[in-house]
Amino acid sequence: MRHYENLVIVKPTLTAEEIKSQLSAIEEIITSNGGEIVARDEMGMRKLAYPINKNERGFMYVIYFKMEPAAIAEVERRYRINEELLRFVTIKYDTKREVTAWNKLVEKTMQKPEVKKEEAPATEAAPETEAPKSEEAPAPEAQAPTSEEAPAPKAPATEAAAE
Repeated sequence: MRHYENLVIVKPTLTAEEIKSQLSAIEEIITSNGGEIVARDEMGMRKLAYPINKNERGFMYVIYFKMEPAAIAEVERRYRINEELLRFVTIKYDTKREVTAWNKLVEKTMQKPEVKKEEAPATEAAPETEAPKSEEAPAPEAQAPTSEEAPAPKAPATEAAAE
């Protein structure tokens, strides 16, 4: 059995329940083809580097698993059929050096969920409550400093012109 890492980006338009069902379907695809899931990393909703099918965001999910190489083609075929997936990538770890790196990634992932469970709700809730305030409050503050800053650059410019 070879070591693999699989990153899947799910459409952001799905509800939380639909995303959970898609993730369980992805895991079922792997296990039904003889794969053994070692670790999972739910990265959450992220902004994409570029729009994919007019989606600026996507729900990212990483799975570390072991599987026979012959079964990968079937797994990727079933990913292509699923219309709720924006993108996926499967990375194969072959050499001893790569397998060692895979093991380190798995160890890191195993340690993450403990931290995420404690801190994730607090950090997710805080930006949502702060975001509307910061959008409304800085607008007047942003106007005041710009009016104060505007004369300051003009003064050195007039001095430079006078010289």
